[in-house]
Amino acid sequence: MTETLNKTRFLIDFGGFYHSIHSYEIDHRIESFEIDEDKVNYKETCNSYCIEFIDSINDMLELNLKFIQIDSPKFYNFSTDKIEAEINENDFNKLKDTYLSNQEFVDYIELNSKSYSGFISFYNGFNEVIKEDEILLQYMFNYILKEYADEIENYIFEMDFEIIENN
Repeated sequence: MTETLNKTRFLIDFGGFYHSIHSYEIDHRIESFEIDEDKVNYKETCNSYCIEFIDSINDMLELNLKFIQIDSPKFYNFSTDKIEAEINENDFNKLKDTYLSNQEFVDYIELNSKSYSGFISFYNGFNEVIKEDEILLQYMFNYILKEYADEIENYIFEMDFEIIENN
């Protein structure tokens, strides 16, 4: 009998593809391989990129996140692309063991979850954020992406994503 683990879906704010290091890497690869930009299937190429990005995070943190899809805004003036990912219960518990007792992480949540001019927070403070798994995971990965920014950048430059062309 196999044990079924609970899985939680959440969004990773990786910086998106609008004028970012990620779009630069895709454009650089297109140029390096002399691929006709008009033939590139950007949606599928971005999916390939995000799958590799998730695999890099998995390698770095010894997790088993699963890429679900790219969550893209209709307009980029207020938000950018995010990766919808899924985490199993064991990996989530591992992250909670690591971060919930980390005072720097708690301080990060306290500072970044507060309301400010132009923004009203529905999850104000650590005690509110930890009530919702999806919200907690978003804060965890925002913190992780900042904490490991240099390592992640190295992974980005070494990722083996595919440029997918239209048929």
